Amino acid sequence: MAERSVISVVLLAAALWAAGAAEAVMLTDPTGLYSTQIGDRWVYQAHHSTPELMVFYGEGDFELLYFQRLGPVSYPSALDFARRAVELYAGPGGLEQFELVGEYTEVKVAGEGGVACAYSYEDAQGGRVWEFRIFLVLPSGEGFSIAYSDNKPEAASAPPLEDVLMHWRWLF
Repeated sequence: MAERSVISVVLLAAALWAAGAAEAVMLTDPTGLYSTQIGDRWVYQAHHSTPELMVFYGEGDFELLYFQRLGPVSYPSALDFARRAVELYAGPGGLEQFELVGEYTEVKVAGEGGVACAYSYEDAQGGRVWEFRIFLVLPSGEGFSIAYSDNKPEAASAPPLEDVLMHWRWLF
């Protein structure tokens, strides 16, 4: 199983690299949970990715897009999941100088209900990071998140996720 995941990630990296001048490439995650379209502005980061975490860097020095399988969660709703995550981010051992920006917002990702929120925090180098994250509790009880971050405040209010979400497909 691990060999298959490594092969899938290598094939994904090769496809993204070969796409070069293409506008976008279809991505199917190595675990077979979802697929989506990734624009050519995003560069796959194999050294930061695992089968459960797909990481992409954008055109800006601090732009980051990632999709994360979080395993089974005990939260009955995406809102409960999001609130608990934010509580942990804001608490001791969480994110430095954490600040929730705006309200929780209900969203749909390919028909599955989720909750989005935006926040900011101080990174290890003392710079400010703004992040927009979607939390989902999938029908299997697994937690999942889609996140976009940047060092610009606009990341919290207008993340470039429209194309990714428009082409998102769950494979369960």
